[in-house]
Amino acid sequence: MVGSSVDFVIHGPPGSAPPVLAEAFLAGVREAGADDRLWKTVPRGDDPGVDAMQLLVTRPGDTNVLSTCTPVFLQAPLLRGMALTHRNLTPLARLVADRFFLVARADAPWATAEEFIRDIPKRTTRTGGYFKGGINHLLALSIAEGTGADVEFIVVPSEPAVWTALIEGSIDWGCGVAAEILPHVEAGTLRVLAALAPERQSTFPDIPTLAEVGVPVTFNLWRGLMGPPDLSPEDQARWHRIVEAVRTTKAWQDYLVRNGQTDGYLPGDGFKAFLQTEWDWYEKHLGMAGLLPAK
Repeated sequence: MVGSSVDFVIHGPPGSAPPVLAEAFLAGVREAGADDRLWKTVPRGDDPGVDAMQLLVTRPGDTNVLSTCTPVFLQAPLLRGMALTHRNLTPLARLVADRFFLVARADAPWATAEEFIRDIPKRTTRTGGYFKGGINHLLALSIAEGTGADVEFIVVPSEPAVWTALIEGSIDWGCGVAAEILPHVEAGTLRVLAALAPERQSTFPDIPTLAEVGVPVTFNLWRGLMGPPDLSPEDQARWHRIVEAVRTTKAWQDYLVRNGQTDGYLPGDGFKAFLQTEWDWYEKHLGMAGLLPAK
């Protein structure tokens, strides 16, 4: 049943990328007049992904709740051996593709990507993320392998804490998406060294890819929307119509441009199939890193 308000669950903490996406999506809903209900944001980023999934599963068939989602909806269940997975929920739509950047403090000894990859094999450097097996960790392992470097991975309390640790000097470099790093780059505290993408990115067009300097590490991060269990085809179609209206708005297009994201719209069953492929990829690579619990 459709009520008078929507609970829009945000699965990442303030300072991370999910709230940025949510703000833009809400602006798009308003601009397009896509839905006449009152939308309320519901923060569930203390345990990213897990908190949101646990809330969604308690509201089967509820057409008045949805959540932002990213690969942590797959990683957390795999890493913890959870019974609750995305299969218990309703995948609504993949929205965008996002790219990562290699960053350091503005006063770091590396002014360029070339200097970075030439220097880090000479000594142990530190990077970080908020859990082992997260994208930050997988990228750190790939960069260490590609450069022959010894890299120490530091676990910090949250994704925003990566940038605090970097600015304060607890870690030496990090990997993040534009929505996370832009405020710090614009404040002059962080320096972008390379894009972890096949081609240069519009957000930082003068910054080379890491592949250009000999280390072909890339990663494509998806962002989307997840619904509760047991949504009917009609209810899912209603959400798809809202998403399609938002995608045409200036608010949404401005969000994509500012954060260097590309449209990756994939609704319903297509998104569900995509998530199974992603699950298999993470299960394989987390297993190779020795991070999955024993069965």
